[in-house]
Amino acid sequence: MIDFLTTPSNFLLLLVILVSGAGLILPLLNGKAFGTPVNPKGAIKLINRDKALVIDLRGEAEFKRGHVTKARNIPADQMAKAVKTLDKTRPVVLVDQGGDVSRYVSRLMKGMGFETVYVLEGGLDAWNKEGLPLT
Repeated sequence: MIDFLTTPSNFLLLLVILVSGAGLILPLLNGKAFGTPVNPKGAIKLINRDKALVIDLRGEAEFKRGHVTKARNIPADQMAKAVKTLDKTRPVVLVDQGGDVSRYVSRLMKGMGFETVYVLEGGLDAWNKEGLPLT
């Protein structure tokens, strides 16, 4: 084992492996792999000030029962296909019922080059707790 590490070409290979591994793990450790969490009032500011696109990840029936005003309904299982039609430079706020699905979809979107992705903390459950209106 020591001979493997002391050989210059093997040492360089080991160094490349360590640096690559760190590059894969660091985003997970500092939260950059997922979208930035935002509370309901922060989401309103993003929508009004930054013209953020709100994407509701719930199914069509749930969406019709009530959603954030101006939200676009793209169910989570259709996002991989739909992201190709979206502007990657526009801020996005992802919404689901409780917030869990949005985190995973935000990871997909970040991996596909979206610059600014937010996740509504607590989803529509938190939105409703704040007494904010639904359409």
